[in-house]
Amino acid sequence: MTVVNFQTAPGKWWSKDMKYKVPKISNKTEKGKWLNGFVKKFFVAGNHNFRFSTAKNYIHLQTTHFNINNTKYALVNFFKNIKKLKQHHFDHQVFSSYLVYQQTKEAA
Repeated sequence: MTVVNFQTAPGKWWSKDMKYKVPKISNKTEKGKWLNGFVKKFFVAGNHNFRFSTAKNYIHLQTTHFNINNTKYALVNFFKNIKKLKQHHFDHQVFSSYLVYQQTKEAA
């Protein structure tokens, strides 16, 4: 079981420290394989760099592309919601994501 520590709003005075325990997920189904790929990529220690808070994680599932902020709070909430999808959404799908960091433009 993986435990994810995160803050609801990093840097804000009203931010709370939270924990989310990722449940064990079977690798027997394609949904389980996809969700385990997500957990390994973002929640297992040392696998992902959360330093770039302005970056976006592009996650692909069937014909849908999700643009998720590069914060643990956003990724935990996305994981909670994606777990609710039915099995057929994950048929013949392999977890794929990449990080896109957009440089901020300086004033002229």
